[in-house]
Amino acid sequence: MGGLAVLLHDGFYGCGTGAGHSNRALLQVLIHRYPHARLRLMPVHVSSTSTEYNPSWHQDTQSLLADVDVLVTPIDNGTGGTSRFGDLACFQRASAHAARQLNTLPAHERPDLVIAIDTPFHGLPPLLEEDLVGRTLLLPRSTGRLHGPHDRARIRWEQEGFAHLAERGGYLAAISAHMRTHLEDDYALPTTQIIDLPNGLLPTPDPTGRAPELPPAARDGFILAMGRATPYKGFEDLLEAVALLGREGVHVPHLLLAAVTETLTPTPYQRHLERRAHEIGADATVWTRFDPALRGLYAHPALRALVVPSRAEPFGRIPLEAFAAGAAPVVSTTAGGLVDLVAEGVTGFTAPARDPARLAEALHRGLVLTPLQRAAMVSAGRAFAEALDYDRTVTTALEALAPWLSAQSV
Repeated sequence: MGGLAVLLHDGFYGCGTGAGHSNRALLQVLIHRYPHARLRLMPVHVSSTSTEYNPSWHQDTQSLLADVDVLVTPIDNGTGGTSRFGDLACFQRASAHAARQLNTLPAHERPDLVIAIDTPFHGLPPLLEEDLVGRTLLLPRSTGRLHGPHDRARIRWEQEGFAHLAERGGYLAAISAHMRTHLEDDYALPTTQIIDLPNGLLPTPDPTGRAPELPPAARDGFILAMGRATPYKGFEDLLEAVALLGREGVHVPHLLLAAVTETLTPTPYQRHLERRAHEIGADATVWTRFDPALRGLYAHPALRALVVPSRAEPFGRIPLEAFAAGAAPVVSTTAGGLVDLVAEGVTGFTAPARDPARLAEALHRGLVLTPLQRAAMVSAGRAFAEALDYDRTVTTALEALAPWLSAQSV
């Protein structure tokens, strides 16, 4: 039996995105549930000299794999190991190299199920030999239409990959109700070839066990927003919302804006955010360097609100992590998958995307909570996060596609 092949770009050598945390969780389920299944792990190669390489994360990954039958086959994306992502040319290179690795396997070593995760492998299906396409599950955590709507070449490449997979009996996994609708409507994919594999958390402790030191201005209270430093995260909208509240005489705690990358120096967009915060007179600190310990701030006693101002969001992992850590209130837009996570007045407060005025109103509602109201929101958020049993979700979905896995469940 050929077992499982898992292709991924983040979460093996390091973790710079929510996708990396989600990929780690998926690997944990596979290792726990199917310890006797042969596992072929195919991560996009990241060199130990890259700023994206995290030695402690990589060591943890290797420890996770220590007791299972695993073969690691690094994938070349043309960057020489400097970046796990890159541009369309990098995605094409990664898909082509992964396809060559799989196509040249002897028949008895070919995986019974290929799980190809996220953008660098969206073009994989047309490159695979026919017997492999029908046993491939593609798991998009985002798409070009969502995060690069003007990149027609990437969208066309994805469209061809998705369509080829669906036409030949392969499947795509939807990480949220929003992503299912997106794949059906925007990529015209048949509903029969989409399976639901909603994202979630595993009941594991934060591997960092720490939080970064707060700047002095934040020690008496702060609001937190964090994510990749890209415009679709809506950080500019949050800055405008904070400025609006200030002009109305509302006291807003210090804003910790963690708009992060793994580069050693700030990007032009990060410098733009710093300038904008200064221009509007916001009481804010802009953090630019990614640090896994940022998630430790969810449980910080000085946290007054966590804000997710995204303009587009396929799922929205940050609210779920915040709920599990007991952070409240969570103030979020209703973009994409966020609408299914943050319930107005129950698990947090919401506003439409790209609407700073409404976001300011939602943030104000969060900041005036009484201690009893905050405690109720913490309880509701934790209950919501616990109900999304990711272990059960993954095993149910995969065993429907590959029944032989159920015989290897613990």
